[in-house]
Amino acid sequence: MKSARSSTARASKLLTLIVFVGITVLLTWEYRVTRAAQQGMAGRIAHQNEETADMIIKAITRDMRGAQSRILANRDWDAPSPVGSALDMTEPVATTFARYPYPESFFTWQGGNHSMVFFNRATRLPPWMAPPNPVLNSPTALAIDPSIADEVRRRLSPAISAQLRYAVFDMDFAGVPYQVIARITYADPLREHLESVSGFTVNLDWVRHRYFADILSEVKPSASGGLTQDVALFDEHDRTVVGSNSKGPPIAERTFPLLFMDSSDSESDLPPDMEQAQWKLRVSASRDPILLSATRRADTTLVATGLAVILCGLSLMLAHRAVLSSVELAEMRSRFVSSVTHELKTPLANIRALAGTLVRESQVSAEPYKAYPHLLIQEANDLGRLVDNLLAYARITDVTETYSFEAMAAAELVDEALKSFQPRLLEGAISIQVETCQELPFVRADQRAMVLALRNLIDNAIRHVRNNGHIHISTSRADSTVFIRVRDDGSGISAAKLAAVRESIASRSFSPTDGGGLGLAIVSKIVADHGGTLTVDSELGVGTRCTIGFRAC
Repeated sequence: MKSARSSTARASKLLTLIVFVGITVLLTWEYRVTRAAQQGMAGRIAHQNEETADMIIKAITRDMRGAQSRILANRDWDAPSPVGSALDMTEPVATTFARYPYPESFFTWQGGNHSMVFFNRATRLPPWMAPPNPVLNSPTALAIDPSIADEVRRRLSPAISAQLRYAVFDMDFAGVPYQVIARITYADPLREHLESVSGFTVNLDWVRHRYFADILSEVKPSASGGLTQDVALFDEHDRTVVGSNSKGPPIAERTFPLLFMDSSDSESDLPPDMEQAQWKLRVSASRDPILLSATRRADTTLVATGLAVILCGLSLMLAHRAVLSSVELAEMRSRFVSSVTHELKTPLANIRALAGTLVRESQVSAEPYKAYPHLLIQEANDLGRLVDNLLAYARITDVTETYSFEAMAAAELVDEALKSFQPRLLEGAISIQVETCQELPFVRADQRAMVLALRNLIDNAIRHVRNNGHIHISTSRADSTVFIRVRDDGSGISAAKLAAVRESIASRSFSPTDGGGLGLAIVSKIVADHGGTLTVDSELGVGTRCTIGFRAC
């Protein structure tokens, strides 16, 4: 039986392990597929972010270089008109202002003591220029040698002395930061004689607050490709210029110099100590609905799969326990049948023998015949006890059955249990000593159940003592606990077998080989239902002691 149970348990464990491995493989595969799909979506969006960033940077840098590469480098600015005919430049300057919003002023200068002429936007006059009086009906406002001119000449001098073709510098005037881009032309190939200087100024405050916001609003819709993207611009100090500082992935970043000219083909003609502030463009698609939906679906799938795996694992554990319980139940039933069969054979055989003798009554002397009825009564009592055990076992395993508790004396329970054992005690020459104290407090017990429990303990003691053996039954009290002890000087139980008996008591199990396992299981259950304790102590060759403890009423 143990081998069959062990084989079934191993098969159940193996099946559970195989299923768990399969579930783990499936979960790993699904996790990888889900994450791969999510990463694929994120990769496509990240690629779109990179393209958007490239397109926006290309549009910004192209526009920032336009005024220098298309206007300032034009030959029309090489030979500026005299001051008297400067009004002839109004139309090309106005056209330039309309095309490129960031130049605040254009200026020309022939060097030396010649005047520096500034062409300013009439709709956005520089902070250093007073409104003209009278107001001219023109897109440009002319200023000759304004207050800014001396500072511009001073900052141009090092580049002219170094014979450079371009001068680029930042300056503050009237509390406003400016960037000045100037082209220097010379009258001779050796650049020894200055011919003219032409350039423009950029109001960096206006650029920060207006220019980049306008150009991004124009470029972003066509560059985003239908994605929901957060586009932000940051200055050299990582302060936000335009947009929000979104750092959610995927992110594309680009840096570019805050320089309103094309330095790629004129790097050798620029001041060597020119410092360029590096600004940063950041494109993020963390709020894109497609990406958010893919992430939510992936997370939902993984959570649902994880819950399914957990439920499946719990189901497997419960199924495994159910299989083990079924095996244990089958084993318990087998042991029950073996135990009951073993217990019933002896009294039935005795009754059969006595009955056969009675049939042959004429051949039996009168004196032995008188003892046969007592023997039949004894065997009938044994059978009755076994039947009571079977009924009790059926009753105590039915959780719907209840006890009828009442206050009783421990001595009364002992006396009632001893009534049916008098013939056996006399026949086997077994002496029994009963020490009960009438002054003990009552205990709360079901009389029928407790008498059955005590009968099982006394019967086990009688069966284990030899002729002329001794059984001692006593009642006592310790604090609020009342004890009933049944002790014999029989063969006792070995340590290994005693451990098995205690295990049987703890599990309410029984075995036909332990000499009363069914009875001990019934006693253990009855005592536990009464809120008491049962202890079994034994020593091989010395005897056994069983103690029942009750709470006093």
